[in-house]
Amino acid sequence: PEYYRWYSQTEFTWNGIKQANRNGLLYRDSTVDGMKTGHTESAKYCLVASAKRNGMRLISVVLGSPSEKAREDASAALLNYGFTFFETVPLLSGGKALLNPEVFKGATDTVAVGPARDVSVTIPRGQGGTVTKATTVDSPLIAPLKAGQRVGEVVVSAGDSVVARVPLVALAPVEEAGIFGSLVDTVKLWFQ
Repeated sequence: PEYYRWYSQTEFTWNGIKQANRNGLLYRDSTVDGMKTGHTESAKYCLVASAKRNGMRLISVVLGSPSEKAREDASAALLNYGFTFFETVPLLSGGKALLNPEVFKGATDTVAVGPARDVSVTIPRGQGGTVTKATTVDSPLIAPLKAGQRVGEVVVSAGDSVVARVPLVALAPVEEAGIFGSLVDTVKLWFQ
């Protein structure tokens, strides 16, 4: 993402020589901002194109086209199809607690867990109501735990299809309990 500003330049001058970007979609569609053209005799004309419309980014890949125009037309068709028939739905906020599961042998009894980063999924348009999230936590959680340590997973589904698997992480560290706390929790773990 930090390089889109370079991919989207229609031209640049280096060492007194002006170079035009070979991605023709940059001149045809103002939402296109990248990314890479290519051509070899065996691969033909290829294009990885990126566009962002209304906050949604899509990337198309076209390989083996017979001409530059054909690769641009195919890429434009793929992007238009994607933006017409799909939508990106924000689901989870990074760093926000989803659960507070029990921690054994810890200085605290629970730990806040959630995704490390924001999570969005791209699904067929209109199916946002079918998105479900199922969380699982590795059990038992035993201290010490580091902030950012993977402790479970969120499985995101749309209808009958799994569309994402996102790690759940400890959002704060949990230090080990003292000897007495560890001993009490050791006994509790025998009955888990």
